Amino acid sequence: MGRNYGVSYKGSKSRIVDKLVTAIPYKGVDNFYDLFAGGCAVTHKMLLEGRYEHYYANDYDGQALRLFNDGIHGKYRGEKRWISREDFIKLKDKEPYVACCWSFGNNQRDYLYSRKLEPYKKACHYAIVFGDFGLLRELCPEVCNVCIEALDGVKNTHERRIKFGPTIVKWLKAHGTPEMVENNPLYSSCHVKHDTKTRPKGTIRDLQSLQSLQSLQSLESLERLESLERLERLERLERLEISTSDYRLVEIKPNSVIYCDPPYSSTNTYSKKSSTKQPFSHEEFYDWCCEQKELVLVSEYDMPSDRFTEVWNTKHVQSLCATKTSEVCERLFVPTRQLDKYREMMGLAKEININKPRYVEQDLFASVSN
Repeated sequence: MGRNYGVSYKGSKSRIVDKLVTAIPYKGVDNFYDLFAGGCAVTHKMLLEGRYEHYYANDYDGQALRLFNDGIHGKYRGEKRWISREDFIKLKDKEPYVACCWSFGNNQRDYLYSRKLEPYKKACHYAIVFGDFGLLRELCPEVCNVCIEALDGVKNTHERRIKFGPTIVKWLKAHGTPEMVENNPLYSSCHVKHDTKTRPKGTIRDLQSLQSLQSLQSLESLERLESLERLERLERLERLEISTSDYRLVEIKPNSVIYCDPPYSSTNTYSKKSSTKQPFSHEEFYDWCCEQKELVLVSEYDMPSDRFTEVWNTKHVQSLCATKTSEVCERLFVPTRQLDKYREMMGLAKEININKPRYVEQDLFASVSN
C-alpha cells in the first residue's frame, strides 16, 4: 500500500494521486490551483513533488483544509485524547480534528464508532496510547495479558498500534472460539468465521476475516492522527496559500494549472458553512471551466461530451460502508476548447483518441518520466 496524502476526507484522491499527477502538466508552469481541495491529497502530493513555484489550496467548506493547515504547522503534536460520542457532538463544529478524524467515513456528521463498539474501542485506545489496560481487562480479559506482554517496553504509539492488532489476531487463531467471537462486539464486528471441516470444533479459521480484525484493531482515529503528525515534516510551506472561498471568487494568476475535484454530479451538496446546504450548480461550473484562460482539469466520473474531453482514467476500489466496496473509474477531463493547449503543455505529439482515453495515460507516463 502506498503512502497517504492529505488528511482523511470523504472522496479523497489519496489512493490514486500518484497516478493522477502524471496527467497534470507542470513544465513551464508557475502556479498550481487546487480549487476543491477537500483533504488536500493532491496539494500534498504536489508540494512533495516541488513542481511549481506557488500552490493555492481552496475549499469552500474548509474543515479538512484547516485540519491540513493545522497539521503541517504542528498543532497536533502530542494529541492523545479519546473523543467520546458526547465529545464529538459538542466539538465537531468547533474543531476540524474532531469533525474529520472522529467521524464515520470522514463525513463530519456521524460519530466514528457504533454505541455497541465504542467502549471496546476506548479500551483499545487507552491500552495503546496511555498504557492503561483496565478497560481491556474488563471487556476482553482473554487477550489482555498477551497484549500487555506484547507492548511491554514499546514506547512509540505507532509501534504499539502496529503490534496490538496482530497480537490479538494470533491469540484468536490459536485459542478463540465461535462463542467468544459472537459474544464480544470487538471480535464479532470482524466477521470471523468458523469452519468445522478444516479445524477442530471450537476454533477460528478464516484468515481473511482475521486480517480484517487486524485492520479494525488498528484504530482508525489513531491512524488519522498519525497522518496529521507526519504532515509536520512537509516542506515548501512558504509557497502555499490557503483559502475558503467560492471557487468563482479565487483569483487565478497567469501561467497556472487549475485542478478541480468538485462535488460529483451523483452528489448534490456543496457547503456545510450554513444551516441550509446549498446545491452545487454543475451547469454553472461547466460554464466557468469553459471561460477560463488558464488550463482547467476536472476529476469526475462523467462530463458533458459536447464540452469536455476525457484525457486520463484509472480504476480503483472505493468503500461504500464498513463491509461493502465497489470498483469505480475515476476520469480526468479538460474543456474541449483547451484540448490543444493541454496536448502542448503535456508535450504530446500524437492526437488524443477521444474514444480511447487510456491511450493518453500511456503517453503521459512516458512524457512525464523524461
